[in-house]
Amino acid sequence: MSKKNVAAAAKNSAAIPTQSTGASISTTMMRRISDLAIRREAWETTEYNRSNQALYGVIAECLNLYLDLTSGTDIKLKKQGLENFIKTKGYVFKESSPLSLKVIRCVFGDRDRRRLSTYHTVLLAAIADKWAVSDVAKNIADCGGVQEISMRKPGGMSAKDKANAARASLMNQSIATLSSDAIFKQFNKEHEAETAVAVMTLNSDGTYSVHCVVRSATAVNAALAGYFSANKEVLVGLQEQQKAQAAEAEKAQLIANAVSAANDAQTELAA
Repeated sequence: MSKKNVAAAAKNSAAIPTQSTGASISTTMMRRISDLAIRREAWETTEYNRSNQALYGVIAECLNLYLDLTSGTDIKLKKQGLENFIKTKGYVFKESSPLSLKVIRCVFGDRDRRRLSTYHTVLLAAIADKWAVSDVAKNIADCGGVQEISMRKPGGMSAKDKANAARASLMNQSIATLSSDAIFKQFNKEHEAETAVAVMTLNSDGTYSVHCVVRSATAVNAALAGYFSANKEVLVGLQEQQKAQAAEAEKAQLIANAVSAANDAQTELAA
């Protein structure tokens, strides 16, 4: 082989990563993604969570403001104060604009109309459902956040409603029992009868590999809401069946009670 060919072969071989180099690159990328995911989780459970709680607190105060403008004493003077603020800011509203929208726009400004619409929908939900001001933050979180509430169709179910519907249909049945030394090591009597979710992978033989068990009300509600959305017709049918069975059982009990009462009355007459 000529020197020229040897040099070309060396150059080509240098351009192709060896197996060990390829593994190193793959491992490095995996670690980068893992580190970034950990940073995201830390942000989600700290700054993001605190930010959401702060936002929910402001919306709670918007509800408080709305209630003060629609109830109690000196309502006319309170509304005049609102109108004075609107004039100071130069905001323009249609005659048909509701008071709730004026409150949201005055508090959150006039920068992002989509955001204003989202927050206004949440405030309307709080007003319609008659939330207590002290319960607003918790109720928003239970519903899945402001976006979840804003996307809810009129008469539709919230994430919490879906989770409760799935829970009512599923918690009285069991399709499998998971048991292992690793799971048993996590056993704590304090958490007995509490619900949890498991992260599992379906194997080719139809079994599942369990990776972890998560005891989190948020995770459980999200899983149940997701299950409800994917199996709505089945769960609704199951609920109707359970209601029918409960009605039949109640009817049978009423009949039994009536028969028993009649027998008692006959016994008394005979005596």
